[in-house]
Amino acid sequence: MSVHLEQEVADFSERRLRLATAITDYADWLDRQHGIDAERTLRLTDIAAGLRQDRLVVAFVAEFSRGKTELINALFFADHGQRLLPSDAGRTTMCPTELYSEADAPPTLALLPIETRARGDSLARLKHMPVEWVRIALDPADPRQLAGSLKKLTETRSMPAVEAIELGLWNGEDETLRHELRADGTVQVPAWRYAMVNYPHPLLQAGLTVLDTPGLNALGAEPELTLSVIPNAHAVIFLLATDTGVTRSDLEIWQKHVHRHTNYHVAVLNKIDMQWDDLKTDAEVQAGIERQAEETARVLKLPRSRVFTVSAQKALAAKIRGDEPLRLRSGIESLEYLLAHQVIPSRRDMLYHAVGREVSALIDESRADVAMRVKRSSDELIQLTQLSGKNRDLIAQTRTALQQEKESYDATAGQFRLTRKMMQAQGEHLLSNLSQDALTEILDGARAAMEGSWTTRGLTQSIRQLSGDMSARIQQASQLADNMLGALEQAYLRFHRQHGLPKMQVPRLDLSAYRNRLKALLDETEAFCRDPANLMLEKRFMIRRFYAGLAEEARKAFDLARTDAERWLRIALDPVMTRIREHKQYLDTRLNNLQRILENMGTLHGRMAQIKDEIGALRREKAELERIAGALAA
Repeated sequence: MSVHLEQEVADFSERRLRLATAITDYADWLDRQHGIDAERTLRLTDIAAGLRQDRLVVAFVAEFSRGKTELINALFFADHGQRLLPSDAGRTTMCPTELYSEADAPPTLALLPIETRARGDSLARLKHMPVEWVRIALDPADPRQLAGSLKKLTETRSMPAVEAIELGLWNGEDETLRHELRADGTVQVPAWRYAMVNYPHPLLQAGLTVLDTPGLNALGAEPELTLSVIPNAHAVIFLLATDTGVTRSDLEIWQKHVHRHTNYHVAVLNKIDMQWDDLKTDAEVQAGIERQAEETARVLKLPRSRVFTVSAQKALAAKIRGDEPLRLRSGIESLEYLLAHQVIPSRRDMLYHAVGREVSALIDESRADVAMRVKRSSDELIQLTQLSGKNRDLIAQTRTALQQEKESYDATAGQFRLTRKMMQAQGEHLLSNLSQDALTEILDGARAAMEGSWTTRGLTQSIRQLSGDMSARIQQASQLADNMLGALEQAYLRFHRQHGLPKMQVPRLDLSAYRNRLKALLDETEAFCRDPANLMLEKRFMIRRFYAGLAEEARKAFDLARTDAERWLRIALDPVMTRIREHKQYLDTRLNNLQRILENMGTLHGRMAQIKDEIGALRREKAELERIAGALAA
């Protein structure tokens, strides 16, 4: 494993956890302010938890026999002293494999039987159904047990060809696959549908997740990989073989499953050692490899800088043996540099920008709130200082003026309560567009249309309708939220101008991420529906599988949009109501204090001392807030 790569992942993990700790400190700080921002405290707690659980996902995509698993071993697991994942000739991983580290669970290989494809459950749903998985304990201290257990990833099983066709695992019309049909009418298929490896490797423990996706057939058989898993990866490494260049199946994988996604993707020409030739000079060998790289960049329509040339096998051997010249010749260093200095920093910056923008806005409001409370207490102290030694009449006049201010404030608060009632009604209308009932109606309608259709074209039209209906609902919800902003902004401004409450920026409900997610799903749907291979009658099973994956992803986007909308309504309305109540309590307390002073002039100096203590405590809270803000900016 590259020192640079290991250090960058470790630094990213440390900064991510440091940011999460600072956000937790800020949530605790808010909680100490008499619970004034309970909703925002909960939101910050969620953000911190999300940061701690965040993973950097790198997906490796390729047709079989491109050396993908060997490259994963070379990049990440060479320090293990042997191959962690099986990658011998003819003994490579046969199912999508996810490698990660979860500290709260023991090291385990979890395998999902291939038969589960006959059901409608998505991979995401099955991950939460432990009974469906075969689990094998892993012993990281026993390399032989570890290697033996992970060989399960290479297992295949015999299946009747008819059943394999129905499950989308074999295509009898493909001439290149017909030789796989045995005399007894069976074919070999992967024994497992998906695998998850929980392994305590330093890179994985630092938050890296590696996804190994084997072969065009496996990608086509699991639409969820294309709809969700690969698009959600932060980097996609696409492998080809140097000796063959871009084959037809390579190009199909690239066009269907990789290049449309907006995440960072590069092509890697593996097995450059096959071009090493003792009868050629190093310059001649390198020139041949360069020609293949340039041709690959042209066919895939990539910049040449996004095409890498490596020998994964030689890189792994060199790292295990400590052969530095061979490691440099293998070309692995340039790929490690890409991951360390482009992919990881890109993810870090994206994460910090998203979190920093939201948390910084909240901290600015907290600064304004503390400043207002210090000023308020200071004003009261000055007023009481001026009243010291004065007669009761002057104190009574001060109390009368304060009573008038309170009555004016109560009138403004009453107007806002009417505004809030109207906002709540509009909010209920907004949420109705994103309700479970609305979602169920859309899904049931699409499912009924599919079940009533006897043609594949009708099935694909039903799929299109699903994405369109959900996008329309989210668009309607966004429009309603935008319409609510004006009234809220005016109400916030009225309290600021008339009564000196700190400025509160009305947050905007931004559902664009979910609209974009549905748009991406719609694009995937259009590509799927345009593919002539998916319009054949025997592809009805695959269309239904695609629909199941699409519905699951759309449901997740819809649920997240509704959760954001519910949170937005609380954040937009509840904090100002809290501040209204808090300011009313402050005015009531001042009136009561003046009344007690009128009744007993001896209490005036005691109140002044109390206010001085309050100001000191507020200044300490302000210093703590500035410390937290500095930690967030570090």
